[in-house]
Amino acid sequence: MPSDVGDTDDEVKLGDTSHFVDVDGSKSPAALGVLRGVIVVVGLVGLWEVVRLILRVDPLTMPSVASLWLKLMTRDINGDLFIFFLLKNMLVTGGGSVAGLCLGAFLGVVCGLLIAEKDLIRRSLLPLIVIAQTVPIVAIAPAVVLFFGVGTLSKAVVAAFLTFFPSAITTARGIQSVPGETIELMQTYNASSWAILIAVKLPYALPLIFVGLETSAAFSVVGAIVAELPFGSRNGLGVVILSSWQFYTIEPQSLYCTVLATCALGGIIVSFIRLAARLALGGRQNYF
Repeated sequence: MPSDVGDTDDEVKLGDTSHFVDVDGSKSPAALGVLRGVIVVVGLVGLWEVVRLILRVDPLTMPSVASLWLKLMTRDINGDLFIFFLLKNMLVTGGGSVAGLCLGAFLGVVCGLLIAEKDLIRRSLLPLIVIAQTVPIVAIAPAVVLFFGVGTLSKAVVAAFLTFFPSAITTARGIQSVPGETIELMQTYNASSWAILIAVKLPYALPLIFVGLETSAAFSVVGAIVAELPFGSRNGLGVVILSSWQFYTIEPQSLYCTVLATCALGGIIVSFIRLAARLALGGRQNYF
């Protein structure tokens, strides 16, 4: 009998560590994810070149990957590489994106909790939130820039406007998806509404909240760039997009490189969100 208990304990230990290291020595999920990402990038590059060759597209319309790389390695009149110029502007746009993501996500999570917990707030506030999302962001951005001025604050406000909705909706859905039996069990122990929210509802809703944060992360980059477009901004990827667009007919590589930098910025922010999800969710990180 003791040996059986010991075997059971060993099996539990093995089961616990299998989340991190496979017994057969196979690669971790993180390494496999990186490998898949590399394969996807290589596949997209190959597909791009194949389409160019088959359709015989004009290089001014669809430049080659090699020409994009050469553009990144070119130097301006100050001797700086174009790739470093893009990195500097990525930091500027990234600052507004992250600030807007934090602001919009915080307000969205709080609003989502209120929507899920209070029927009156849900009936009165949810329709207004949905209607607000139908307003084109390009119509709001100029007014925001005029009110808050050119800078990180205006970018954060526009980005927060876009990130608020996904965070609010996913939080509300996550809270509402908690099984009623679990809540009833906590109530039998005389747990308060606040204790049930902290101990049961929020942990249960975390996977959906992180899904909303990932979506919000992509929207935050869009919002920050849109805030840089109207007027007055001197730095940022939005400014580079405008200047590159003016010379697109003679040098399209600059615009394509800026688009790739925008995608890279969004990917970096989403990667940090996923890292936070892995740390927070533990064994439940397979939601993505």
